[in-house]
Amino acid sequence: MGIFWTSAGKQIQVKLVHKSANVLHLSVENTSADEERRRMLAFVLGTLVCFAICVLLFRLSTAHAVFLLPALIFGYLYSNVIRSEQLVLVKDFALQCSTAYANGTVRNSLIPIEYIQDIIINEVFYNLKVIFVLQVLTKGNLFRRKPIITLLQHLKPGLSCLKLVFEEIHAVLEIEDC
Repeated sequence: MGIFWTSAGKQIQVKLVHKSANVLHLSVENTSADEERRRMLAFVLGTLVCFAICVLLFRLSTAHAVFLLPALIFGYLYSNVIRSEQLVLVKDFALQCSTAYANGTVRNSLIPIEYIQDIIINEVFYNLKVIFVLQVLTKGNLFRRKPIITLLQHLKPGLSCLKLVFEEIHAVLEIEDC
């Protein structure tokens, strides 16, 4: 479908994997995931090398393990680089949201179609900025604690991308705009 930008200025690619009258499969891919992962790995290795040099030169004890804290933080960030997010909508069944991480982990969430009231583009405050997000308004007792679910929440695509995804979802669900 095209190349777009996130609200943080990263480049993403939106692909329409499959579309029919009852099924929509969209993929939003982070084009710089491999570069982010290499940069995090370089930070982790650099921190560990600095710690090893400090241990050898200054004979630090294990109490100085606080120097390992940056390596642990970068290691955590290294494992949480988002490769892609996917939306699969089956008209009379459910909406599945999948997040694929660069380390191979995939997290899925499923929203049954009978619990979807509407899908909207909303503006929210995030890091002292106003950004636009795609949200599902839910209904029923199953989603009483979480009545609003944000889609594509990790990559945070820009408004032009969200409008495109919004129109495709509404075309399959046949929801009328008010």
